[in-house]
Amino acid sequence: MVESLVLAFALSVIRLSAPMFIAGMGNMYCERVGVLNLGAEGMMVSGAFAAVLGSYLTGNPWIGVLMGMLAGLVASGIHALVCVEFGGMHAISGLGLTMLCNGIARFLCISIFGSTYSPNVTALQTTDILAGLPIVGGFLSQLSPLIYVGVLLGVVSWYVIFRTTYGLRVQAVGDDPKTVETAGINVWRLRYSGVLICGVLCGIAGAYMSLGQLDRFFDGMISGKGMMAVIAVKMGKWAPGGILGTALLLGLFDALQMKLQVANTIGLSPELLGMVPYLAGVAVLCFQRGKNARPTALDTTYLRNKYKF
Repeated sequence: MVESLVLAFALSVIRLSAPMFIAGMGNMYCERVGVLNLGAEGMMVSGAFAAVLGSYLTGNPWIGVLMGMLAGLVASGIHALVCVEFGGMHAISGLGLTMLCNGIARFLCISIFGSTYSPNVTALQTTDILAGLPIVGGFLSQLSPLIYVGVLLGVVSWYVIFRTTYGLRVQAVGDDPKTVETAGINVWRLRYSGVLICGVLCGIAGAYMSLGQLDRFFDGMISGKGMMAVIAVKMGKWAPGGILGTALLLGLFDALQMKLQVANTIGLSPELLGMVPYLAGVAVLCFQRGKNARPTALDTTYLRNKYKF
């Protein structure tokens, strides 16, 4: 009995942590190149809706995931255009993008499905191919295949950022774009690439929430997970391992408040309990200690031909 409860709780933590980790990885790329991204929520909304629409139209959830990635890419392209090309304020662009994506997703959902929520679609909630594994097969098969995609992306991202020339250039452009341009490296191409990669990963995170956790889209389903991903990047010091640890911590608090809501043993309203993971994230962020790994040029404008040599 106790073992089954522990396993169920562990599954909840992993499932709730996954979208924050995947979106956090995307934000890491974006902020590593110096572009602040408060629009992760909007990119995730775009990915979540497009994924459900793709699965609804084709009956294939993997095509839905691809459509979610494409939607996230388009949304991030808007953010890149405003911040990288035109030198707009990063925070305003990100928040505006979130409002825009929420509005478009709601409008399209009502226009296509006649409601603020979609019908049930073919989803990716389990990985049945792993069920035959000894001992751990029963546990692992209950996780969405998109979680394993997220783990793979985390490993690849660690290698890319810390072991490749591209990753070293990404880190450099986030700290000192002027010096990078002096070395003959295209700063804007690097910044564009970081923002667009972020959009793709946020699209996957959104697709996971609509096809991996659930089997439908509804208005408001992202529910702050994009902003939690932003917190995870800061707490995780812009590194894949740190982001994973932070996402698991925030997922733990999220799973805990859900269990407390079900048990209803302490008499608090569901709304107050729902604040627990967000308050925990802010608290940990406030009391964070250690070396500040924040990219030096984060949230700075670097326009083409601004500097003459």
